[in-house]
Amino acid sequence: MSQFNQQLELARKRQHRMYLWLLTTFVLVFLIIVTVIFASRGTRVEVQPDDASDVSINAESWLAMVILDSVYSLAQSTQIQVAAEGFYPQRHTIERADSGKVITVTLNPLPAKIKLSTSLDDDLTQWLIDDEIIAVANHLEYELPAGEHQLIAQHPHYQTTTLDLTLSRGETVTRDVELQPLQGEFVVNSVPTGAMVTVDAVEVGKTPLTFPLQGGFHDVQLTLQKYETTEETIEIKNPNPTIERNYRLSAETAGVRLNLQPSGGQLTLNGLRIDNQDWLSVEAGKQHRVHYSKPGFFPKTETFTLDTNEKRTIDLTLEEEMGKVEVLSTPSAEVKIDGKALGNTPIELELNAIPHALQLSLQGYRTVSKSITPTANEPQKISVTLLPEAQAKKAEAPRVYKTKAGGELALFFPNDIIKMGAGRDEPGQRANEFLKQVRLNRPFYAGKHEVTNAEFQQFDSSKSGDSQLPITDVSWLEAVRFCNWLSQQEGLTLVYDLQGNQLNQINSNADGYRLLMEAEWEWLARKAGKPEQTLFVWGNDKTIPTKAVNIADESAKGSVKLYVPRFYDGYARVAPVKSLEREKSGLYDLGGNVSEWTHDSYSLTAPKPNTVYQHVLDTSTIAMRVIKGANWRSGSLSELRASYRDGAEQGRDILGFRIGRFLSGGNE
Repeated sequence: MSQFNQQLELARKRQHRMYLWLLTTFVLVFLIIVTVIFASRGTRVEVQPDDASDVSINAESWLAMVILDSVYSLAQSTQIQVAAEGFYPQRHTIERADSGKVITVTLNPLPAKIKLSTSLDDDLTQWLIDDEIIAVANHLEYELPAGEHQLIAQHPHYQTTTLDLTLSRGETVTRDVELQPLQGEFVVNSVPTGAMVTVDAVEVGKTPLTFPLQGGFHDVQLTLQKYETTEETIEIKNPNPTIERNYRLSAETAGVRLNLQPSGGQLTLNGLRIDNQDWLSVEAGKQHRVHYSKPGFFPKTETFTLDTNEKRTIDLTLEEEMGKVEVLSTPSAEVKIDGKALGNTPIELELNAIPHALQLSLQGYRTVSKSITPTANEPQKISVTLLPEAQAKKAEAPRVYKTKAGGELALFFPNDIIKMGAGRDEPGQRANEFLKQVRLNRPFYAGKHEVTNAEFQQFDSSKSGDSQLPITDVSWLEAVRFCNWLSQQEGLTLVYDLQGNQLNQINSNADGYRLLMEAEWEWLARKAGKPEQTLFVWGNDKTIPTKAVNIADESAKGSVKLYVPRFYDGYARVAPVKSLEREKSGLYDLGGNVSEWTHDSYSLTAPKPNTVYQHVLDTSTIAMRVIKGANWRSGSLSELRASYRDGAEQGRDILGFRIGRFLSGGNE
C-alpha cells in the first residue's frame, strides 16, 4: 500500500473515532437530560406583569436546565435569573420543595428618563411634572414612571410652555425646550407731561405713553428741561406683564451745606425734621427756611434762595442760654446740681437752660430731689421744706403689709403713757403684776395675729400642725430665731445676737423683727383704739361678749380646773387665727386662743416708783421671759385680765408668739 493510501486510511480511522466520540457525548448528554427530566419534576415560572415581553429565564447551576418556562433541577436549591425588556432583572431561588409547582416572579419596571434644557443663561425656569414642582434651573434631568405625563416649563420673563409626554419603560427622552418671550406693556405718565422716555438707552416717546415691552428687566429714564432726571429699573414678568407708572418730576435743585454748632440738636427744613448731610438738595429758585435748636441754647433760623446748581454753606452756631435759679429751704440744706455740691441754701445759681437734677440734703432729714429746667425768660424760685427722716417714714410707711412668711402686720403710732400692772385692790390681782408707767412714742408694727404653723414651717420644716393654727410649744429662743430669720429674708437689721442656745446681746436700735415689748402688748390689749384704758381686752365688763375670745368655755368643762359657765366661743381647743372677732386695736386673739411670748425679761423686782419708763427695748439677756395673755385653757377672772403675766423659758402647748418691729432703727 502506498504511503498516500496509508495516510488516507489513517485519516478515515481518526474521523471514525471522532464521530464515535461525538455520538457517545450526545448520547451521554441526552441521557443526562432525560435523567434530569425523569428524576425531577419541572417547576413552572410565571412572570408578572402580564405585559412583560421577551422574557428570558436562566438557571445558574449545571444540575439544572430550563425548557420553555419550566426549570428542571437535581440540586436542593437552584438560583435562576429572570429578565424582560423594560424591567429590572431579578434573581429567585427555587427550593426542592417547589418541584412540580408554579412560582410567580414579579419584575419591577424600569423608569423613564427625561433630559430637558433651555437656551437661557439664568436658573429661573421652574419645571413642573403633573402639577408638582420638580426643580428651578435652566435644565432638568429626572426619572419618572412610564406612562403619560404633563410637563410645564415656566419662567418669570417668558411664556409658559406645556409638553405632553408618553414614556415607555427604560426610555430616555432628550429635548431642548424653546421658551417664547413674554409680551408685556409699559404705561407711563408724568407730571408735568412731555417728558422724554428712554428705555434701555433707546428713546421711545414722550409722556403720556404706552408701548410694548418683552419680559425682563428694563432701564427707564425720564428727562425734561428744568427738571431732575428720573431713573428706574422695571421688570416685565408673569403673571401681570403690564406695568403702569405715574412720575412726579422734581424741579432742578441746588445744594446747601449746614454748619451746625453744637452738634446733636434738632434740624428742620421748611418745617420738616431732617438729618444733616454733607450736602442737602433743595429746589432752585424757591425760598427755603432752615431752623436749628438744642436744649440749653437759643434756637436759630435762616432763610435762603438758591439758583440752579448753586452751592452754599450756611452757619448755624447757637448761643448758650442761661437762667437764674434761687433755691430756699427750711431748714438750711446742702444743694447739689447734677451730683455736684454748690453750697447751702439760700443760694442763687446761674445754670444753662437744660434739665438739671437738684438735690437738697441735711443729716436727719429726708433728701428732696427735683428736676429743674432754667430759662432766660425769667428767674426761678425753688422753696422746699425738708421733713425729718422719721416723719417722712411715718408718712410713707404702709399701714398694713404682709411679710415674706405670709403674716400681716399693722402700724401703730402711739403717743401715750400706758399704766401697766394692777393695784392690790383689783380683783384677781397677782403679786407679780407691778404697777409701772411707760411712755410709748415710737411707731411700731405688730402682727395682726399670732405666727401660724404655715409661717413657722418655712423657717423650721420639722414643725408640724394645721397651717392656720398658731404655732405652739416653741421656746422663747426658737421664737426669736424665727424673728432673726425673717429679718434676714427682708434685709432688716437683726435685733437678737444669738450664740448657739445663748442670747448674747440685744440691738435696741435695730429695725428687724422681734417679739412685742410687754408695754406694747398691754397698750394694744388695754388702750389701743379705746377712749380709755380697760381691764380686759374687750373692755371693763365682766360679761364676755359673744365671739370675743377663745378661752375655757362650757365645752372645756371636765378637761380644765376652771371654765367660764354659760359661755360658748365655738372652739374646744386652739382655734385658727382670725376666727374670733377683731379687737378694738384692729388685732386678733390678744385676749385668748394662745398665750404669747413677749420680748421682756421676767423679774420679780419691782420697778422704781413715780418713774415713767421710755419706749426702749429691754436689753437683759436672762433666760426667763414674760408671757402675756389668756389662752383656750384660761377660765379664771385673774387670767382673763390684760395685766395678767407669767414667766418661763420653755414652750407649752398653750403658748405661741406674735411678732413686731420698730418702723425705723435708732431712737426716731
